[in-house]
Amino acid sequence: MRHALSRLSAAGLLAAVAFCFFLSQPATVARAAEDQATTLELGGLDALQAGDNAGAIVKLRQALALKPKDKAFRENLAQAVNNQGVAQYGNKDYAGATASFQEAVSLAPNFKKARENLAMTQVAQLNLEGDALYKAANFEGAAAKFKEALAADPGNASARVNLDLAETEILSKAEDFAGAVAKLQDALKLMPDSKMIAGRLATAQAALDAQQKAAAEKEKDKDKKSN
Repeated sequence: MRHALSRLSAAGLLAAVAFCFFLSQPATVARAAEDQATTLELGGLDALQAGDNAGAIVKLRQALALKPKDKAFRENLAQAVNNQGVAQYGNKDYAGATASFQEAVSLAPNFKKARENLAMTQVAQLNLEGDALYKAANFEGAAAKFKEALAADPGNASARVNLDLAETEILSKAEDFAGAVAKLQDALKLMPDSKMIAGRLATAQAALDAQQKAAAEKEKDKDKKSN
């Protein structure tokens, strides 16, 4: 009987040890994941400081995957992704830059610089699309793109000049040379050193002068006939 009780006690002890072991496993796994995340985060920050932005992004993404709610992790990745966007913008990869800045803002909604960069890139992309339409002689489409750019950034001088030039084409086609001259005068104020704009202004002014002269002569002929 004593022997049986001893066996039962040993079995109970083994069960208790096993139960404690299984309870401790999740905590151990969680600590290991947290340690791994911290190691990856520090590695990412070291890479960022060393100028290896691509390497930093890889490590910071891995760290955030392990701790997705960590605010500092999100902000650090946002900074690295923003840096990537700046490089893409410099290479005129506006689509790539837009995606990077959007991700940075998504990671850190209060990241003011990333928001500013996103707006700037979207305007650059609209200007680029408008320029392509202008070169294809689609002046109405180009003007629409430049208006979008100005709506996003009212102070953008490039968008305003581009819009003036597109609208000059539209007005000239309609023989509204007075309107064309006004648009080119506005463009020249923004870009006073532009020989191209100055030349086009002179051409539009000459067309306006000829139009006004023709109208005056027509009016004289009308008066003579009436007399």
